[in-house]
Amino acid sequence: MKLKKFRIKNYKSIKDSDWCWLASDVTTLAGKNESGKSGILEALRDFDTDIATVPDEAMPLDDNSEPVIEMCFEVEKTILDEIAQEINITINKEARDYISKNGVILTKYHDGSYDLDDEIDTFLNKQRDESNTKHIGEIKGIVERLSKIEQLAGVAKPKMDGDITTIQQAVNQYIEQLKPQVVSLPEEEVKQKVNEDISELTSENNILDKETVANKFLEELKKYTPNFIFFSDFLDILPFELPLAEAKKHKTVQDFAKVSNLDLDKVIATTDSQRRRNILSEHSATISGDFMDYWGQNQLDLVAEPDGENLRLGIKESGKTLLFKPEQRSKGFQWFLSFYLRLNAERDETNIILIDEPGLYLHAKAQKDVLKVFEEISKESQIIFSTHSPYLIDAQRLDRIRLILKDDKDGTKIENKIHKGADTETLTPIITAVGLDISHDFSIAGKNNVLLEGISDYFFVQALRQYIKINDANFIPCVGAQKIPQLVSLLIGWNLDFLAILDNDTEGKKIAKILEEKLSVEQNSVIFISEQDGFSVEDLFTHDDFNNFVLDEIKNGETTTLNSKFLKDKALDKVLLAKKFSEKVREDKSKIKLSQDTINAFKKVFDKITVGFKKT
Repeated sequence: MKLKKFRIKNYKSIKDSDWCWLASDVTTLAGKNESGKSGILEALRDFDTDIATVPDEAMPLDDNSEPVIEMCFEVEKTILDEIAQEINITINKEARDYISKNGVILTKYHDGSYDLDDEIDTFLNKQRDESNTKHIGEIKGIVERLSKIEQLAGVAKPKMDGDITTIQQAVNQYIEQLKPQVVSLPEEEVKQKVNEDISELTSENNILDKETVANKFLEELKKYTPNFIFFSDFLDILPFELPLAEAKKHKTVQDFAKVSNLDLDKVIATTDSQRRRNILSEHSATISGDFMDYWGQNQLDLVAEPDGENLRLGIKESGKTLLFKPEQRSKGFQWFLSFYLRLNAERDETNIILIDEPGLYLHAKAQKDVLKVFEEISKESQIIFSTHSPYLIDAQRLDRIRLILKDDKDGTKIENKIHKGADTETLTPIITAVGLDISHDFSIAGKNNVLLEGISDYFFVQALRQYIKINDANFIPCVGAQKIPQLVSLLIGWNLDFLAILDNDTEGKKIAKILEEKLSVEQNSVIFISEQDGFSVEDLFTHDDFNNFVLDEIKNGETTTLNSKFLKDKALDKVLLAKKFSEKVREDKSKIKLSQDTINAFKKVFDKITVGFKKT
C-alpha cells in the first residue's frame, strides 16, 4: 500500500493542515524553523498501528479538540483479493472501482481507534443494508397488521430508528408485551393468526444483520498499512569495541550487520579466529564499497575485525594503516554513517520513512550525498523529510516540495503549490536551490538557463523531457510572466546565458516587449511557446491527450476549446494537474502514450531552445 496523501487536524500547532499530496518517492517538507515541520512528521508517526493511542502531548494547547490523522492509501487489487479471502467477505464491484480510483482513507483518533471513509463503508455494507431494509419493511408491515386488532391496539409500536441492535431490542420488547394480550383474544382463528404473525415477526427480527462488512474489512486492512519509521536524529554511532555477545543488542551494530548481510550468530558461533576474521573482513569490504558510493568526501574504509571475544569496528583512510575509532572522525561523518546504516536497514516496501531535518551536521557538499541515499532508498520505501536547507532540495525535482506555513490565526498549514502563500524566509531554500539567490553566485543555475512563466509550465516541460532528450537546459519556474524581467536582469548582471519561454497571449507579448525595449534582450532569447495566437503550454497537448492524461474527472467535451481556456473556465487547479501528470510520467512513461502531434509540438519548443543557446 502506497500513501497518496494525508491530512492532520488538532495536533500541536496544526489546526488543519489541509490535504498534502505526496510525491511517489521522496516528499520534501520545506519551511522555516518553528513552522511545524516536526509536528507533521510526529503525527504521521503516531498513525502507525503499533502506537496504541495518540500521545497526550499532541493535544493542542488552545482548545479542547482532539487530534485526527487521515491517510489516503493506494490499495492494490491483490491486497483486496487477499482481504476478501482471509475474512470471507465479498468486496463488490462498486467498492473496488471506488478504491481503484480514489484510494482508501483511514482516519485515526486520539483514543487509537480507526475509521473507514463513509463512501467505502456504504459500498461494502450495501448488500447487508439492502437486506436489513427489506426485513425492517416486513417487520413494519406485521406491526401494522397487529396494531389493527382492537385488543392489541394499546401495545406501543416499536421505534424502528437507530442501529440494528436498538431496533432488535425494541421489537423484542414489543413481542413480550404482545404475548400476554394474545391469551385474551376471543376468537381462536384470530389468536392463531396473531401467533403466526408473532412467530414471523420474531424470525424477521432475528434475521437482521448487526455485523458490518466494513468493520471486518477495516480490521484486516490495518494489517497491510505501512510501518511509519521516524528519525529525529542519528546519534547512535558505531562503537569501537564491544563484546561479541552484546553485539546483537546494539542497534547500530545490528544495522551494520543487516546492511552488510553479516550473520552475527555465525560470527559468534565460529571459534576459529582465522575464519572469524575472514567472515568479518568480507562483510567490511561489502559495506565499505557501497557506503563510499554515497559518501562523496574523503575515501575511507570501514573495518570489522575480531579481538578475542570482542568485535572491533573502526575506520581507515584509504591506503593508510592507522585505525580510527568512529568517534574520532568528524561529527558529520559519524552522523552520515549512522544515517546510512539506519535507513538501509529499514528500507522495505512496507515502511514509510520519516526524517526530521537530516544533515544538520553536514556541510553543503555532504548534504547533497544525503539526497543520493534518499534516491536509492526510495526505490523501496517512501520517504518524507523536513528541511530548511537549500542543499537538500533537488532543483530538478520541485514536484517533491511541499511548503510548511504557519500563522497565529490558522496554525500550521501544508501548501502543495511551492509559490503560494509563502514568505521570503520560507521560499529562501527553494529559491537558492533553483539558482536564484545571488548570495550563492547562482551556483546551481547552469550555463543554459530557461525561464518559464510558472510552476505548471515547469512540471509539463520536465515531464516531456522524458520523451524528448534535452540535457543542456536548466529550467527555472517563475511566479507568473511578470516576474521574468526581474530574473532576466539578475542573469544579465551575473553574465549567465538564458532564454525566456512565454505564452503567446496578451501577457506574454507584453513581457516580450519589456524584455526587448527595457532590458535590450535579443529576439532570439525570447521564445513563444507556440506560433498559434493565444496558446499556452497546456495547448501543446492535443485535445485527446489532455483529456486522457492530464485532466481528472472533468473532461473537455468541446474540441474547439483550448485546453488552457477550459482550465480557466472550470477554475481547475492547473498546478496540481501538471504535477500529477509529471509524476505519472516519472513513475512509468510507457503508460502515457502521447500522440506524435503532442510530442512534435513540445519538440519544436525544445529545438528552439537548442538553437537559441547556439546563437547566444
